[in-house]
Amino acid sequence: MAEFINRPASQPPSRTSSGYSPLILCLVLLLLAALAYIGYEKYMKQPMHVARSEDTVDRLNDDIKVNPDLNDHDTSLADLGSRPDWSLLDVWQDTITRDDFLRLLTEVYTIDDTWKRYIKINTDHAIIRTDTRVDDATYRLNFADTLSEISPQRNWSSAGDLIPGTREKPLAGLHIAIDPGHIGGDFAKIEERWFQIGDNKPLMEGNMTLTTAKIIKQELIKLGARVYLIRGINQPVNSKRPDDYLKEATAKAKSLGKIDDNSIKRIQNRFFYRTGEIRARARRVNLAFKPDLVICLHYNAEAWNDPSNPTLIDKNHYHVLLHGALTSSEIGHDDERFEMLVKILQRTHDEEKNLGMYFAQALRMTTKLPHYDYSPISARAKKMEGPAKGVWARNLLANRIYQCPVIFLEPYVMNNKEVHERFQLGDYSDVKPINGVDKKSIYREYADAVLLALKEYYLAHRVIYEPEE
Repeated sequence: MAEFINRPASQPPSRTSSGYSPLILCLVLLLLAALAYIGYEKYMKQPMHVARSEDTVDRLNDDIKVNPDLNDHDTSLADLGSRPDWSLLDVWQDTITRDDFLRLLTEVYTIDDTWKRYIKINTDHAIIRTDTRVDDATYRLNFADTLSEISPQRNWSSAGDLIPGTREKPLAGLHIAIDPGHIGGDFAKIEERWFQIGDNKPLMEGNMTLTTAKIIKQELIKLGARVYLIRGINQPVNSKRPDDYLKEATAKAKSLGKIDDNSIKRIQNRFFYRTGEIRARARRVNLAFKPDLVICLHYNAEAWNDPSNPTLIDKNHYHVLLHGALTSSEIGHDDERFEMLVKILQRTHDEEKNLGMYFAQALRMTTKLPHYDYSPISARAKKMEGPAKGVWARNLLANRIYQCPVIFLEPYVMNNKEVHERFQLGDYSDVKPINGVDKKSIYREYADAVLLALKEYYLAHRVIYEPEE
C-alpha cells in the first residue's frame, strides 16, 4: 500500500503572563479558535490520497503551475476529464521493476523529458504528482525487485492467459469489442466526416465503419469470439447534445481567448461528437463489456485546400495506432498522467504492440497498400519498431481510456481516386474489376485484414489444443 507521510503536528501557542484585560484575552482566544477551525476545514477538504513530504529527495520540481479557476476551465485536466482516485493504483504496488517502468515511460508513453516535472524516479519507488493544483500532492509507487511472471491485476486476458483454443476456433473465449469510428447518419456533417464529389454518393465515415464492423462481427463469431459492437446504429452513444455543453465550451473558449459565438459553438459540437462521445463509449467498454481487446475502425483522409471543394488524390496508405507518445501538455494533465500509469502498470503495451504488428502485416498483405509514416520529428507520434511497418504510438482518447489493449486502424484514404470509386460501388459479396484488377468490396477487404491478423496472432500466441490422432 502507498505510504502516507504524516504532516508535522501544529505547535500550540506558548502561554505568557500578561496584563491584558479578560475581554481582550477572550477576543484573542476566539480569533485563535476561528483560525484553527479554518485550518481544520482546509485539511479535511484535501484529497484523501495526498501525501505531503518534507523530504527533499521526494519533492518534485514545481516548474508548472496551473490555474484551475481560469474562467472555470480546469487546466489541470483534459477536456471533460474528471479527477482520478489515485488509491486505485494500490493494487499494483510492488508489481513492476524500476527498469521496466522507466523503459515503458520513456520509450513508449512520452515523447520528451517533460515527465520529470511530474514523476521522480528513485531507487525503489517513484513519487508522482497527483494534483498540480496542490503543492506536494503526491503518490508513492513502490517498485518490485524482480518482474513477476504472473499477469498483473486487470479486467482483460492476454493471449497467454486464455484457456486453450482450437485451430477451428482460435478465438474461443476471447471477448472483443469493435468500435466503429465516428457516428455517421444525420450527424456526419456536424462531426466533419462527410464529403461529396460532384453528383456521386456522399461518403460518411461513420456509416462506412459500421458496415465494416458488422461484417467483421459475424466472421469473428465463427472463429469462437464473443463480440460486442460499441454502437450498432448511426446514432451517438452519448446521451448529451451540443447545447448540453454550453457551460464547458464557454469556459474552454475563454481560456483560449476566444469569446465569440462561433468559437464556442465549434467547441460545443466537438465536445458532443468527439470528447463526450468517446467518454460515453468508454463507460460502455469499461463497465459493461469488459473486453480483452478493442478494435477501433477508421478510414483515413488527406487534407484538401478548399473545405467546400474536396478533391481526389493519388495518395493511399494504412497505419496502426497504439497508445503512447503523450505530449508535454498532455502529461501535465492529472487525469491523463493517471490513465497512462494504469496502462503501464497493467502491461497493456506488450499485448498491444504484438497485436499491432500482426494488424500492420495483415493490412499490407490484404490491401497491398504502403504504410504511412509520421514525420521523424513528430511531436505527437512515436514509431514502434518491429517486424512490420506502419505501427505508431499516439495519445488518442479512445486508446487511453478504454481499459484494455486497443488497436486503432487507419487504412485507405477516402479521397483517393480508387478508394472513392470503390465506395461508390458499395458492399458486394463477389468481386468486381477495379482498374483492371478483380477486388472484393472495400468493406470486405478491410474485414479480411482484421480477421487474418486476429486468427494468426492467437494461433501463434495462445495455447492451441491439438487432439491426439
